[in-house]
Amino acid sequence: MMRQIYNLRSSKYAKKVPFVLKLIIKNLLSNKNDLPVIQKDELKIVVALAADYGNLGDIAITYAQIKFLKEHFPNHKIVTVYAYDIYKLSTMKKSINPDDIITIIGGGNMGDLYGGIEASRRYIIKLFPDNQIISFPQTIDFHRKKSFKKSIKVYSKHNDLHIFAREPISYEIMKASFNNNNVFLVPDIVLYLNKEEPKLNRDGVILCLRNDLENKISNNQKDNLALHIKEKYENVNVYDTYIGNFPKEFSEIELNNIWDAFKKSKVVVTDRLHGMIFCAITKTPCVVLPNSNHKIASTYYKWLAKLNFIIFVENFDEKIILEQIDSLYNITIENEYLCLDISDKYGPLLNALKIDTFNNITIKDKNLSLDLNIKRGPLLGP
Repeated sequence: MMRQIYNLRSSKYAKKVPFVLKLIIKNLLSNKNDLPVIQKDELKIVVALAADYGNLGDIAITYAQIKFLKEHFPNHKIVTVYAYDIYKLSTMKKSINPDDIITIIGGGNMGDLYGGIEASRRYIIKLFPDNQIISFPQTIDFHRKKSFKKSIKVYSKHNDLHIFAREPISYEIMKASFNNNNVFLVPDIVLYLNKEEPKLNRDGVILCLRNDLENKISNNQKDNLALHIKEKYENVNVYDTYIGNFPKEFSEIELNNIWDAFKKSKVVVTDRLHGMIFCAITKTPCVVLPNSNHKIASTYYKWLAKLNFIIFVENFDEKIILEQIDSLYNITIENEYLCLDISDKYGPLLNALKIDTFNNITIKDKNLSLDLNIKRGPLLGP
């Protein structure tokens, strides 16, 4: 029954059922004992809209966001609320104090391409008018003015909403649109991770190409490219960052599987943003192709262009792509080329979080929290 209610949006009646009504119905039918265990008197940071579906990019964002919060705010309980379970927040609200922080998952779903997620984001912002809300690094991608204006209206009414863009184009759009909110630019939160170790023996090429709403390359182009790559290289595998539904308890296992697969490959060819980012954090040579919006190009040129082992081919040209694969196939990656100069780029995110947390911890804890330097592995610099 619960899944049927949740999937109303895929039925012919979906547009007739208001989003909030769907959440109310789900909440009424839910098991109230199946809620995160939280105490009203404990310090809490909520991670809302955590990924519980088969997109490994979003799952990595959830993993990295939780890791970031746990490492920098060890005195707070991190409460994870998954996207499917967002209706639980209305019941949980009685145990959430105004001093607790609500964070919304980062990613590329601020827009109307994935309308259900944006509706959930608006719902969260309206549900917690008195809490500080931090929207982790996002790409914005609205195509319908009505939907965009609706989000602007909801966002603008919140007095303590901090919105983070993960690349410059989104930052400029957000800054121009959300005049009443605090808008900042920081890297995608997955770049906080360093997954270089353990080093594995490399061989062959991985094709990590999308087949969804953000696809820009035609199926014919992909098929021809794959054919010519297989003609030249013996070991060619396909590994997408979308793997379908699976139990969320296996999320970290699936992330390690794809990170290990990349670390075993000499080159990855991808048109997925997190295909590119996974290569950055595992030090895997990568040829990057464009997708349907600005997120890959804007992220690459802002944060990753200095890495000599990641090459962005802005316009699909099979000859150039094959040449770039060949140039990277036997590349020797020296450490001096790997330092991403972003060690201080998460500062605005930490500052927004510590504004509230610093005011609500004990004197002893305040002394411990004065050192808010980002913890970095060697990939992200000292």
